[in-house]
Amino acid sequence: MKFRDYYFKREATVADSDTVIIDITVKDPISYIEVEYEATNGSTSCVDHELHDDVSKIEVVDGSDVIASLSMLEWKALNFFELGRFPHELLSEVGGAKQEEKIVIHFGRFPDDPEYYLDPNKFKNLQLKLTHNLTISSTAGFASGSGKVTVMARLIEEGAGPYKGFMTTKQRYSWTSASSGDEEIDIYRDYVYRFMILKALLSTYRPDEIITKVKLSCDADKYIPFEMYTEDILDKMIARYGYVQQKKTLLTADDGSALTDVYDIQKAHIDARVDDHIATIETVDAEKITNSLYDMSSPATPAFQTTAKQCDLFVEGNYPCACFVLPIGGGNDEKDWFDPTKYGSVKLFCTQATANAACALITQQIRR
Repeated sequence: MKFRDYYFKREATVADSDTVIIDITVKDPISYIEVEYEATNGSTSCVDHELHDDVSKIEVVDGSDVIASLSMLEWKALNFFELGRFPHELLSEVGGAKQEEKIVIHFGRFPDDPEYYLDPNKFKNLQLKLTHNLTISSTAGFASGSGKVTVMARLIEEGAGPYKGFMTTKQRYSWTSASSGDEEIDIYRDYVYRFMILKALLSTYRPDEIITKVKLSCDADKYIPFEMYTEDILDKMIARYGYVQQKKTLLTADDGSALTDVYDIQKAHIDARVDDHIATIETVDAEKITNSLYDMSSPATPAFQTTAKQCDLFVEGNYPCACFVLPIGGGNDEKDWFDPTKYGSVKLFCTQATANAACALITQQIRR
């Protein structure tokens, strides 16, 4: 097979708030599309704020036909389950520093899949839509006019195998969690499912503290593909996908805190980027860490550092972006995927335990 990387845009400046529309004019099959945002932090700092906080939708559409549509945070979570890691990201709270985050829209089961890909010739008006509203702030956002996007497609120039279809990825349902009871979701029965992912996002809560149990019911329990507690699903996730990792440069003093995109931190390490200082992790609460920072300029009398300094934080754990994969499909073998077209009714029941979380069902299906 022969491949070619094609730039639609490279580091193109965007307005602080905009929907960037890019016509997909290429004719070769598309294996995947990469979208990267970058922006410069405010002059003082950009505390606990990343680009994905401000990118509400990244979509591929053909007129009213939505082929792919997720927030940047949701794309990052899906990419972890597809690739075993987050795509490229450069996260920093330092004033004037550049932040970068990339996501990948896969149309195949894996990069350079010879059988599943997006064929632009089957559509009339393919477009990519990027919707963002950058927070402009000197302390907790970005510098005005500093936003840029890069969009690149991986094209199959020669050697594509027999066409089997492509992956279509969407947020299918969203709700705010309650403190008890089941959220009942009608599952679309249009295409075969490769992934079903649940997002349960509430700061300092693990997703299994929000949604404790899930059940997929076909034809009023005639067939139940799964009925499991979320904490047991986590064990399966770890065995299959491993741990998610993230690195971030903080601007923090003693007793500072930081939020990450890992909602069950199992390991955390912090290093001071300044002479004669020692940083340690004090506490971990879901995706949040609290740190200490000691000034060791006078070793005999170490003091708490009350002025923010640069520190490098590394975390490892579970639940990327507060998401978990439901125990169905997920791999590259078509035999493992879930076909809802065989049933007259398919419903997902989510048992809730914590109120006010932003919850959503994210799906990846196969269109022929």
